Amino acid sequence: MKVFSGRIVPPWWLLATVVSIFLLQVAVTLARPVSTYRLLALGADGTALGLAAACFAVPPMLLAVGFGRWAEKHHPAVLLWLGLIVAAAACAALVVAETVPTVAVGTTALGVGHMSGTIGAQSIMAQSQSSLTRINRFGMLTTVSALGQIAGPIVGGVIIGHSEQPSIEATSSALFIAAWVFLAGVPPAVLAWRSKIQKSTIRAGRAQRVWHLLRRRGMPAALMTSFSAKSGIDLLLVYLPLLGTTVGLTPSQVGLLLGVSSTGAVLARAATPVFVRQIPTLRLTVSATAVASACLVLIAVSSEISVLIIAMALLGFALGLSQTTTMDWVVNLVDDTSRGSALGLRVATNRLGQTVILVTAGAVSGWFGVRAAYIMLAVVMLGTAGSGVLSARRDSAGEADDTAD
Repeated sequence: MKVFSGRIVPPWWLLATVVSIFLLQVAVTLARPVSTYRLLALGADGTALGLAAACFAVPPMLLAVGFGRWAEKHHPAVLLWLGLIVAAAACAALVVAETVPTVAVGTTALGVGHMSGTIGAQSIMAQSQSSLTRINRFGMLTTVSALGQIAGPIVGGVIIGHSEQPSIEATSSALFIAAWVFLAGVPPAVLAWRSKIQKSTIRAGRAQRVWHLLRRRGMPAALMTSFSAKSGIDLLLVYLPLLGTTVGLTPSQVGLLLGVSSTGAVLARAATPVFVRQIPTLRLTVSATAVASACLVLIAVSSEISVLIIAMALLGFALGLSQTTTMDWVVNLVDDTSRGSALGLRVATNRLGQTVILVTAGAVSGWFGVRAAYIMLAVVMLGTAGSGVLSARRDSAGEADDTAD
């Protein structure tokens, strides 16, 4: 950081990384819903929509750890700008796609590009020996990501209009604009190449195997906490409208609740550095997860809009905290040269957890009602909070043994 006229000014490469990830998130959250509308315009059914969603998630999930390992030997900014270019090319391919298989191929490329850019940006932010500095950077990164995720769908809605079934031409225009937004992120991503890579984080030998990373003390707890937080956000987006119908909420009230949750998440990500100065990262993450679990139960059992607003605000805030702190949690559990692998493993676990939780939630809601899906995730979150407490106790016991020796 440089001091200019009494103010601390972030380095150019840090600002460039933030701008790139913002444009990446705007473009991907613009392109994904529009590609769904394109499939509907092509006459696709629910099965085809599910296939397209899997194409965005599954292949990148399998590549995530490999991307992270690559960032351990090379500058992670390369992953960032290559991801933006691949995603732009994917949008261009979707513009001319007129069959379900070609849309699926384009969606796969879009997912790979998004995954590459995300891991590249996270790996850039991880380049610090200080946990507090990393938390500050991760908080900045997740805050602008959230803002981009809010802006993208709004831009897409403006472009394709308000018709229930947008035309092929309208979706082509939106996807073309998304491609240009991706490309607009490339110049700042190249600027991010000026970030300094610590020599202690450059891996010279073979990468650690995934199994060895998973066996690290505390790693399963960190990954479970991360995917439960991410799954909580997805569950709200997918199932809150259904829950609203069950308890008699109007669509506008459901939209208000989602907006309150998103606002809470943005505020939490911005405030995370303040919290970690006062509370240890692990304790903060476990506490936030426990609060999120309680809020999910409250949402499941209540139908009062005032109670739901408070619960959604707290839930969004708690999930926003967890998403930021789990990045630093997994980085702290590994050697400096394995940070990229740890971040890639976290992203892959998030994608896998999202898929499993949403599929399970669908089955549970079909059998027992949508309220049961929220209760189920609350139980999962409570379990991850408990595993975090056990992890902290084992770490404390291990440190005590080391001191005794």
